[in-house]
Amino acid sequence: MAQSIVKVIVDAPLRGQLDYKNVPELGLHVGERCIVPLGRRNVIGIVAGFSDSSEWPVNKLRKVAGRPDEIAPLSENWMRLTAFAARYYLSRHGMVAVPALPKFFRRIPGPNYANSLSKLRDRKFKSNDAPEDIPLLNKEQEAIVDDFSQSKGFSPALLFGVTGSGKTEVYLRLIENTFKADPKAQILLMVPEINLTPQLVSRIGNRFKDRVVATWNSSMAEGQKASSWLACHEERASILVGTRLSVFASLPNLKLIIVDEEHDASYKSHEGVRYNARDLALKRAQIEGIPVLLGSATPSLESYRNALEGRFRLYKMKKRAVESAELPRITLIDTSLDRPQNGICSETAEKITDTLEKGRQSIVFLNRRGFAPVVECKSCGWHSTCPHCSAYAVFHKTTGRLTCHYCGWSMKLPTSCPKCGSYELQPVGRGTQRAEEELEVK
Repeated sequence: MAQSIVKVIVDAPLRGQLDYKNVPELGLHVGERCIVPLGRRNVIGIVAGFSDSSEWPVNKLRKVAGRPDEIAPLSENWMRLTAFAARYYLSRHGMVAVPALPKFFRRIPGPNYANSLSKLRDRKFKSNDAPEDIPLLNKEQEAIVDDFSQSKGFSPALLFGVTGSGKTEVYLRLIENTFKADPKAQILLMVPEINLTPQLVSRIGNRFKDRVVATWNSSMAEGQKASSWLACHEERASILVGTRLSVFASLPNLKLIIVDEEHDASYKSHEGVRYNARDLALKRAQIEGIPVLLGSATPSLESYRNALEGRFRLYKMKKRAVESAELPRITLIDTSLDRPQNGICSETAEKITDTLEKGRQSIVFLNRRGFAPVVECKSCGWHSTCPHCSAYAVFHKTTGRLTCHYCGWSMKLPTSCPKCGSYELQPVGRGTQRAEEELEVK
């Protein structure tokens, strides 16, 4: 006998879960999307459970309005993940779970919904026929692939590999081994930035031509997002490459999670519910009981400490993947002996000149914007400080203005000292504009 009360999570800040009268004819299941009345409108909610009682009078409860479609319910593990994220990040379950769905599946179906849903299913994912030379693994890579592939259950690991050590090839071999163990497996590969996605998807598509590779990132059209999500939910897509929101993708047969550039701050969401997708990837792997690999050339301090203390397995790749490739040499210059001229030491200038004469390029990094970090009065010692902050106002020579890079306050550089009236104002320190002038001279 069907229980009389259905508990539904909705995207509402005051109360994330609401009680409704069950409609047995609908045949609802936990994790299934449904249409429920909320105030004067109908919204999409997700069934969280059933009960025979409610804290509210049953005669005041409203009925579930219907089902939007026949799409299979979201998995129990997916519900557990979103419930955990809501508790951990101090939010309502519905405010995590419902926005994690593409907008198409959060809308009340219109008259053309069935046709639109059919088009989403029929969408063809890009396939690549370009040949790819599969490189041989070096000893470091081979040892890591062999060891990690033997992982059983929840098994977190950190891959600490220098730039160019071949971490991506390790990922591809691990994906290949996962498919060998379970041909129906699904893999989640997370990347921090959108601009990393096309190149990686192309490489994965070339390697796994018989697999559907889906992508999910904020630059995609809503229809593309919905199509990718549905392909993963219905297990037509085997590999999902996505940015931070992909941690909430519906992957019923998920067997491996890889988080590339795990240290990157882009995994942290600063809009809506604040969460760290890297940490949720670890939690999802724990819930699913599957291995998870974090990769980086510069691991985050927390991940590296977890590895050193034995919570994660630690793999190190200290050599470049190509034997002939060498790591760059780093030289420190004692600026007390080689005084910089507008930010450029003479030895640095010589190296840049040699590089340019060889037809190569140089990049100069300087952590100061503008022409000078501060303007000083030589007579009284006045400094260009922001009237609203405790920071200095930076002098930008191109605009002739002082600007605070914290609050945005700006004013034209005064011709005389605001404190003593002296005309002896001078810029102090080095910024990118000053270094640019010096490089043009040299």
